Amino acid sequence: MKKKLVIFILPIFLIVNNSLSQEFSAYDLLKSCNNYKTWIDGNFEDPVDPQILFNMGKCQGIMETTGKVMLTLCIERKRNANINKQLTANLEGVKTITLVKEYVSRASKVTNLQKYNAQELLSVILSKRWPCR
Repeated sequence: MKKKLVIFILPIFLIVNNSLSQEFSAYDLLKSCNNYKTWIDGNFEDPVDPQILFNMGKCQGIMETTGKVMLTLCIERKRNANINKQLTANLEGVKTITLVKEYVSRASKVTNLQKYNAQELLSVILSKRWPCR
């Protein structure tokens, strides 16, 4: 049963990873998430146009999807499934805005973000900040 679940979840993670990476670099995700963070911190007071709102939704969606997948893989890893640590994070109880703030904080310190895939960098950041033990 465990192996079937891992066999089912891992391809979904890879498909999501591949489909999101084709259009979103780590720099694009940083821009969108920075707008999202600023908008939330400003109590939704800042005016936004439809494109910025759409990109903030992408940021939120990527964070939520990645967070859920990494938490699920962490749970499976704890059950002795052989899953790479960089694909897992213990995000139980962690809110989306916390993930956004962590990504903005860490990704803004990375040079040449254009060359990085958004999903891969996000996975590395989350797995280091909230390791699955």
